[in-house]
Amino acid sequence: MRMRVGQVALIGKPNVGKSTLLNRIVGQKVSIVSNKPQTTRRRVRGIAHGPDYEIVFLDTPGVHDPHTRLGKAMVDAARSALTGIQLVVYVADGSHHPGELDKQIAQMLKLGAAGVPVLLCLNKMDLLKAEDVERNVGAYSKLFDTEDFMLTTATSGDNVGKLVEMIVERLPEGEPQYDPDDFTDQSSRFLSAELVREKILHATRQEVPHACAVRIDGWEEQEGKTRILASILVERSSQRAILIGKGGAMLKRIGTQAREEIEGLLGTKVFLELHVTVEENWRMSERLLHELEYDA
Repeated sequence: MRMRVGQVALIGKPNVGKSTLLNRIVGQKVSIVSNKPQTTRRRVRGIAHGPDYEIVFLDTPGVHDPHTRLGKAMVDAARSALTGIQLVVYVADGSHHPGELDKQIAQMLKLGAAGVPVLLCLNKMDLLKAEDVERNVGAYSKLFDTEDFMLTTATSGDNVGKLVEMIVERLPEGEPQYDPDDFTDQSSRFLSAELVREKILHATRQEVPHACAVRIDGWEEQEGKTRILASILVERSSQRAILIGKGGAMLKRIGTQAREEIEGLLGTKVFLELHVTVEENWRMSERLLHELEYDA
């Protein structure tokens, strides 16, 4: 059966709801989410299946002005997602008027995705005041040279189905490329590391979320149990102390929450062992970024 098939890039500033939107559409946790900017650190592929469509979404890190090698890799990942796609969905916080960074991204799309149609997803409509709707919609439509838009609230799912219908209408006919059970191309190892990092993001504040990363050092499957050894990288000993907590309480809480979700992902019992390691200035290390798969 012929279907609507295509690759769709989710582009936008940090913390506008791209990953929440992707997870909602796919029906699985493909990207970790938090209220911290720059939660997504590399391009993530999520696959949505319907009776007459297959949409391959490319979730991307929020575009920002980078100050580290990690930040540059994140922006490069967003830019590289513009190749070979059939549609750009620009996700914005619809409760705000477009700013300077939105203008920079619009220019990036003109240069990197010339001729690719843009569909606006003005998210967080629950925060959008009625008197600002016409002004904000008009401003984004003019900036991205499109009249195609949908107001959504990804956290509750409001209008997300309508957005998917608009996406499907704009895709060409073709043959599906993935098995109906596939929902991402990420490895179980990477997803497990990300779930640990998500729990850290939820549990910590200030500089710790941006300064931490998770590396899988060991992975062993035996007799219905998966044994995972992971290192949490931080840049300073003070951050290490925060993550361990008094009597190891913080690290234990993070490990317990992550283990429970990893078990759901893998469908097996999990033994998760976490260690916190200080790697000064790891965000500027090409070697460590490669080990962490942030240059993928």
